[in-house]
Amino acid sequence: MAKEFDISVLLKVTDKATAPLKNVGKQFQGMAVPVKRLGERLQTLAKRADNVAKKMRDVGKSLMLRVTAPLMLAAGLATKASISFETAFTGVRKTVEATETQFAALKKELMDMALKIPLATQEIFGIGEAAGQLGITAKDIPKFTKVMADLAATTDIGSRDAAMSLARFAKVTKMPIADVDRLGSTISYLGNTMAATESEIVEMGMRLAGAGKLVGLTQPQIMGLGAALVSLGIRAEAGGTAFSQVMRKIDKEIGSGSDEMKGFAWVAGQSIGEFEKLWEKDAAGAIIKFVEGLGRVREEGINVNQVLDALGMEGLRISDSLLRASGAGDSVREAMGKANKAWKENNALTKEAELRYRTTESQLIMAKTRVIQMAVAYGDILKPILIKITKLIEPLVDWLGKLGPTTKIVLLALAGIVAMIPAILIGLSFLPFALKGIGITLAFLSASFLPLLIAVAALAV
Repeated sequence: MAKEFDISVLLKVTDKATAPLKNVGKQFQGMAVPVKRLGERLQTLAKRADNVAKKMRDVGKSLMLRVTAPLMLAAGLATKASISFETAFTGVRKTVEATETQFAALKKELMDMALKIPLATQEIFGIGEAAGQLGITAKDIPKFTKVMADLAATTDIGSRDAAMSLARFAKVTKMPIADVDRLGSTISYLGNTMAATESEIVEMGMRLAGAGKLVGLTQPQIMGLGAALVSLGIRAEAGGTAFSQVMRKIDKEIGSGSDEMKGFAWVAGQSIGEFEKLWEKDAAGAIIKFVEGLGRVREEGINVNQVLDALGMEGLRISDSLLRASGAGDSVREAMGKANKAWKENNALTKEAELRYRTTESQLIMAKTRVIQMAVAYGDILKPILIKITKLIEPLVDWLGKLGPTTKIVLLALAGIVAMIPAILIGLSFLPFALKGIGITLAFLSASFLPLLIAVAALAV
């Protein structure tokens, strides 16, 4: 007969098996409180570290943005401006014969001029360089530069173009540089009162300068003739060639009694003697008479092209320009009268410049120039320091260049490590967040994981 099952035996076995697990559970429960406290402390520490780090970042950013960056930027811009000025004035040094004292005075005068004219200081230095290239002496450069700068600021002529063209015009026509302001006023006045731009007038005047000087035209007469031709729609290439040839041809035939001379006098409506006297006394007046005569001949129904061929004025370009000018004697006369008036009064360019320089745009440009020149004054102090620094690192650069391949590889490896430092620092900046995360994790373990572990152990039993 089977024996009865005794349940007390099973309970005893169960108690013996679960006793160790209960002890483990009690130990885990005892550890939960310290672990939780540790997590809370780490969270508090993380918050404090986060606050400190944030304050440090804020202070650093503030100092960087408000102090360091502006100072570094100002120093860099000042040095750059100083170097730019030095380079620009070197052009003047290359083309002008002068002593160091004269150069210093010239530089100061040109810089002072830039404060009163809405042009960059470097551009004014460029005018001085062009003047030196064309043989203008140091004592005449300030006046010449002022006129060219005024023309550049008030007309469609670029400062350097004006300098090159007018200096050459002065040289060809033997004009004293002291009269350059009169020439500038003449060009400005003609540009304002004739159907021609200043640049077109100067270009035509340059093409007429050689022949005009040869026959005795004055500088304002040459520019006046140029303005009249441009206002008639005659291009500089064609008009300059045609009228230069006419002037040279007439001058050559004067006193010869040739058929060509008779033809010129006939076109002008005068006898040979009258025309020759007029030519010797007033070549400009004789040219006007000739141009007016061409218009009269055409009105009389005579073929002007045949007349010009007989006078040795062959060529389509020449005949076209003279035909356009024929009948426009009044325009030529008017233009020359205006040019002579402007030359004598010598105030047209000054008045135009004064009006232009009072505009808001001009005032802002001059204010900017003043700021840049102030920066240059500080850059002149920093520039020698920069040069000394470069001299100091020259031996180091030479030494590094002479190192062997193995040493260079080691240096590159070290450079790589140094390059990683910013990344490391960025990583360390997240330490407060990491501490906070650890604290939260430990708190979570103490609150959730350990009871869960006990439950799993009980289920295993």
